[in-house]
Amino acid sequence: MNTASWIYKTLRRLQARTLGQLLRGGLMRVWPFSYLVHSYHTARLSPDRWNDLNKRNIEILQTNTPSLDTDQQTALSNLKADGIHATSMEHLLKSNGLLNELQDEAEALFQRPEIRDQIEQRISKEGTKWYVVRVFGFHPTMAVPASIASLVLDDRILDVVNSYLGVCSRIKYLDIWYNLPCDDEDPPVDSERWHRDNEDNQLIKLFLYLSDVDEKSGPLSYIRGTQPGGRHGTIYPNNPPAGSFPPDGALERDLPNEEIYSCVGDAGTLLLYDACGFHRGGRTTNKPRILLVATYASEAALDPLTYELQDREQYGKLSVPGKFAIRAMN
Repeated sequence: MNTASWIYKTLRRLQARTLGQLLRGGLMRVWPFSYLVHSYHTARLSPDRWNDLNKRNIEILQTNTPSLDTDQQTALSNLKADGIHATSMEHLLKSNGLLNELQDEAEALFQRPEIRDQIEQRISKEGTKWYVVRVFGFHPTMAVPASIASLVLDDRILDVVNSYLGVCSRIKYLDIWYNLPCDDEDPPVDSERWHRDNEDNQLIKLFLYLSDVDEKSGPLSYIRGTQPGGRHGTIYPNNPPAGSFPPDGALERDLPNEEIYSCVGDAGTLLLYDACGFHRGGRTTNKPRILLVATYASEAALDPLTYELQDREQYGKLSVPGKFAIRAMN
């Protein structure tokens, strides 16, 4: 990487960081501060400290124990066995019409001047992945529309997520992404490489495809069984707070190829996966990829973002886990 490319990438990375993240990243590059930061985060995610931070979350889950039906049990079983569950939104939520609402909402959000300009100019204003235009971004100021809240706070999803995590979870991150098509020769960027997310011991990401996604339009790829506690869960483990990015080709060499799952699907495909397992993806070369993403994590997770609902009346209609997830209660 030449100097100009390094400066450009560094500046884009800085745009996506809070002051706390910048401070942590800077200290991680200087001894002995790097040792102290690493020790702190290792201790934070240790079983005793993690349980202490999540005492309230665990109590709420025990008081509101989910009762899962067959489809939810299947989702939970697949998450425990493979780290990922693929289905359709309508199948898991038992509802019709929400997909069209979400697609219409996404299109309306893309017409906001600050979003439309990024799409037309073919460059995102945030993050190292220049081709991912984010509606809410890393510094959210816009309230969450009702249709999006209806999905990410739906009890049928929260019950599966919370049963897997073992706590009443918080929404750590929420967004709608518009992935601009890239050229085949463009070098891979960050999460296009195999990696484990580093913010918690386990965390669930929800992907809802709002456009059809084939092999050329940026499907998520996941290595089944690499989630914490999985059959390949100890290979290239996380090193908090740095995550894990193995050398290129290492996982393909060390793990069976049949464990690599390419998550292609039509609009309405819904993915739940433990992002502490190895995954990659996002680059589309033939058409825009549009998806809704939400991250659910425990109270111990690093760098949570806070969101408010656009329809204030929705707060009163939420279950206890829903209110907890959106931080409407402590």
